Amino acid sequence: MKSENREPTLAAQGSLWSTRPILLWGTFGTKSPAERRYIGRSCLAAAVVVIWALLAFALHFRPRPLTISIEVAAGVAITYVAFEGRRYLRQLDELARHMQLEAMAWTYLTGFVLATWVAVLALLFNHSIMHWRFREALFLASPFLYFLLVPVCAGWLYYLSRRY
Repeated sequence: MKSENREPTLAAQGSLWSTRPILLWGTFGTKSPAERRYIGRSCLAAAVVVIWALLAFALHFRPRPLTISIEVAAGVAITYVAFEGRRYLRQLDELARHMQLEAMAWTYLTGFVLATWVAVLALLFNHSIMHWRFREALFLASPFLYFLLVPVCAGWLYYLSRRY
């Protein structure tokens, strides 16, 4: 009589990483010190930007130095999150780092394609780009577009993590 090995393969068991931390934080949920530091400091930087923006809305973006300081605060916060993300990536093993970097690459391409299509649609509804006026509100919103790409990156990371 033949003895068959009925152990499920790794692919049949599913991913090694849980879904919740990938979709919520864009991390693998290992609870390492680097991951906890990245999540905590990213949340702190995002909170500073949100509080600063709410203050600006309450003051109706006046005086002008306040408006400029919002842009500077958002830029500093996003730079700090990127720096902490780099520190987090350095602590990952080779497979996890590869998946994170691939998710970032796909996020870049997705954001570029979406921005291109927004421009195409804007041109279709506006007969000429020459008639566009510069709107300062769009300039103020530009750093916050980063936060729209974070869920896209988490989605790509989730998709990639299901392969391993």
